[in-house]
Amino acid sequence: MKNKMGVKVVNKFILLLLYLTISNIAYGQRTKYLLFDYDKDSIISQEKTIYYKIDKNLFSISRYNEIDTISFSELNKIKLESVSKLKKEGAFLYDSILQEGIKNEKIRVIETNNQIFKYIYVIEKIPEKKYKKTRVWWIDYPID
Repeated sequence: MKNKMGVKVVNKFILLLLYLTISNIAYGQRTKYLLFDYDKDSIISQEKTIYYKIDKNLFSISRYNEIDTISFSELNKIKLESVSKLKKEGAFLYDSILQEGIKNEKIRVIETNNQIFKYIYVIEKIPEKKYKKTRVWWIDYPID
């Protein structure tokens, strides 16, 4: 009898560890990096807010004020994304989350891709083989 209870406890513990591992991996994949290209992108300012304009999308620099520098070797470890790929992935994740919410009778409303991709960074080349990493807020909804 004790052996069966011990096996149940161990199985529950393993399932908990597996769940936590998968959750952390999935959460970590939500960090996204975009490359700022001086030839086709721009930095604009509107009413005291500064934005990166990348592929006709605005990303607020002012919202978080999290800016850091990284080296070229650190940049090589980062997977860079495009805005169009983020849009596709966001739509897929939104549909998945909505379907899961309907299935569990807990509909989760997602108003912006910033709820799906909690951490979005823009990488901008600066002198001396360094890069500026700025956390941004994606303006993926109409603004006035």
